[in-house]
Amino acid sequence: MSPDDRQFSEAISLLTRGDLVQAQALFEDLLLRHPNHFDCVRRLAMIAVETGRHTDAVTLCCEALEINPSSAEAYIDMGSAMFRLGQAQAALECLDAAIALDGANAQAHNNRGLALKALGRLEDAQACYRHAITLDAKSKEAWLNLGAVQRQLNLHDAALASYAQAIALQADYARAYVNKGLVLHDMGRLSEALAQFDSALRIQPGMGEAYWNKALALLTLGDYNAAWPLYEWRWINHSATPPSPAVTPPIWDGSAPLAGKRILVQCEQGLGDTIQFCRYLPLVADQGAEVIFEAYTPLVGLMQSLAGVARVIPHNTPCDNVDYRVLVMSLPMIFGTTVTTIPVYEHYLVAPPDAARKWSGRLGPRRRMRVGLVWRGSPSHQDDRKRSLSLDQLLADLPSDFDYVSLQYQPNAGEQATLAQHQVIDPAADIVDFSDTAAICAQLDLVISVDTSVAHLSGALGIPCWILVTHSADWRWLMDRSDCVWYPKTRIYRQLAAGNWDSALQAVVRDLLTQR
Repeated sequence: MSPDDRQFSEAISLLTRGDLVQAQALFEDLLLRHPNHFDCVRRLAMIAVETGRHTDAVTLCCEALEINPSSAEAYIDMGSAMFRLGQAQAALECLDAAIALDGANAQAHNNRGLALKALGRLEDAQACYRHAITLDAKSKEAWLNLGAVQRQLNLHDAALASYAQAIALQADYARAYVNKGLVLHDMGRLSEALAQFDSALRIQPGMGEAYWNKALALLTLGDYNAAWPLYEWRWINHSATPPSPAVTPPIWDGSAPLAGKRILVQCEQGLGDTIQFCRYLPLVADQGAEVIFEAYTPLVGLMQSLAGVARVIPHNTPCDNVDYRVLVMSLPMIFGTTVTTIPVYEHYLVAPPDAARKWSGRLGPRRRMRVGLVWRGSPSHQDDRKRSLSLDQLLADLPSDFDYVSLQYQPNAGEQATLAQHQVIDPAADIVDFSDTAAICAQLDLVISVDTSVAHLSGALGIPCWILVTHSADWRWLMDRSDCVWYPKTRIYRQLAAGNWDSALQAVVRDLLTQR
């Protein structure tokens, strides 16, 4: 074996052991002597993907393909890099090229499923994972991915079977236990879900995803005492918004006295989350603190009406001379909130005066009961496909003897045409931010909404809201309840079966008819 061959073998060994830095150094050294060494270039591309240098990975894959245009593996690597860059369509094209070169490559079909899933083509993704398993029945990743897409398709029993296969292939596959727990949560089998999350934590004690999902299950059960400490994992190892890196004051955990101190309360996660939990800021102010609230820009005007807040600043705005900081969704834990001690108000937000004047009379004279409508949430939300419905579904059986007003953010052209056809007032073109939406809500008698930010806005304003929630509803709506512990004027309409809105919509229509 030549010295170069020995160096390549050593680099492969380092790569296998996870020592990416040393492996990269050896591969790069080899390339100085052998610029067209395909295997070195491809391994460097793989390292670039694993270390998050996805643009470098694409460049290296292009170099590898110039050396060997018929390499399916190089196209797979490029697809992985494109996928991690958020370019799912480009990733799909790379994987199609790989499959054209090697149709029996299970990894290519598995990765193609990931790209299709990201593009919302769930049935096609499921077919790809099944094909990958046909080619390699021992691919635990393909079984895991199949279970994930089956869950999104509400094929819960099938998803459980797929995760069981993944665990059979690797008994300590922590992520498979977490994913199995998610399906059981969806099915309302929360005790079993908690057992799965605990299994994952026995295997991987610091697994943030397991703690996070255990917290959500406990919250859904109303066990707030046990849940809130675990909920702190949301930004350590999840998609929640972490504290702004530019902010350096210590985090307030409730122990330090706040009298005479200035504290920055930071928004996080979604707009609805911020609206729901800003109710805690007056409690912070009651401790003698000067409260500065960092709110998402669309909420800044609305939050001026929140009691106890000295100043509202837009998200990520630098804030000097602050003694403490705290994430807004850590406040329930700090204040020891249980289901029975939630700070509940008739309302705690008010439409700003300028917006109220702007919208006063815009809807015309009130002739009959006015009902606001929201049928979908943000497409970027991971569960939006489940929680949203079509405008046609919502309007199908609504009684005609009400004045309906769309509160939907940016309805598309087709929805605008449908609204006009059904004589639904659509003020969207003149809505700038939540101050406008709040002012419109203030002129309504009722809001009917899916689980999105306007439902929280209605509750915070004290406007009656009927909220349509999925069979496995978000934790804040608890289980099997039609009342809402967070908003006294909110009523909950639940799916009786996953993905089926019929019974919930029928109940809405029935109850609307009693309001005439």
